[in-house]
Amino acid sequence: MPARLLHIVFLTTALVFQSAGIPANAQQQTVRVFVGLPPGGAVDIVARLLADKLRVSLGKNVIVENRPGASARIAVQAIKSSPPDGSALLVTPAAVTNLYPHLFKNLGYDPFKDLTPISKLVTWDFGFAVPAKSPVKTVADFVAAAKQDAKMAFYGSPSSGSPQHLLGIKMAGILGVPLQHVWFKGAADTLNALVSADIPSAILALGEIGPNHNSGQIRALATFGAARSPLLPDVPTMTELGYPALQATGGVAFYGPGGMSSELSESLSRAVKIAWEDPVVKERIVKMGITPVSSTPQELHESDVRELEGWRDSAKASGFVAD
Repeated sequence: MPARLLHIVFLTTALVFQSAGIPANAQQQTVRVFVGLPPGGAVDIVARLLADKLRVSLGKNVIVENRPGASARIAVQAIKSSPPDGSALLVTPAAVTNLYPHLFKNLGYDPFKDLTPISKLVTWDFGFAVPAKSPVKTVADFVAAAKQDAKMAFYGSPSSGSPQHLLGIKMAGILGVPLQHVWFKGAADTLNALVSADIPSAILALGEIGPNHNSGQIRALATFGAARSPLLPDVPTMTELGYPALQATGGVAFYGPGGMSSELSESLSRAVKIAWEDPVVKERIVKMGITPVSSTPQELHESDVRELEGWRDSAKASGFVAD
């Protein structure tokens, strides 16, 4: 092909990408999306749905690389050492930026220097539940029972240092109940222990609680969201019950390496918004019991700062510190 024609093709391609809001320099290489958790979970599925849509908007191959381990921090290290040119991105639980700085002595990264915020991706509510055969019917019942019987004052969560663990710490202080934490290796083990009544209560994401509450295997007493969840419309929020401080959500967010240009982060943020407008994608996410969301990079940054401060006291009260 003549050199002049090659030059025209290149310019035309660049103009196409610029008209879509994606900088031309983001199109020059395969894009890797790091995920700090194993394949098959909610975070991984969200990342793969996003990658499928980014292949279209970026016009390049987008691959998901699972880098599980160290509470998702191995993937953060991978993005930290990557160039800020759009060739490497990160889909991660929001805890890596707004919770882990309180919990790990050797975090290995600065969430506000080594990561560039792009967009929120999904959020979910948490819930507080008891076994189906428990005599406890309400949060007030639970408080009374836990104060009378120390065996009732235990609650389970998927792991030490998780948002669910710290929510229990916060709940203990606000409700005035001496709750004791029991940690498990993941949500599935926690849920199994709750269903079998091996533990008297648990805090889990509503994606885990909802189906089992609706099938009668457990009883959800309250949720921690700002409003009642469509998954559990019959279950009140903690705010409704008079505890507005017990409001918290979990989520997954999208980041690039530190130093990424605002032009690139904002264009990727717009790509997320477009991706989540696809009704098929939206339906798949909602079926997992989570809510697709998007935000500007600045909104994600402000949320991370706010949430980091919001978890400070509970993290300190938990006494949990890891290397």
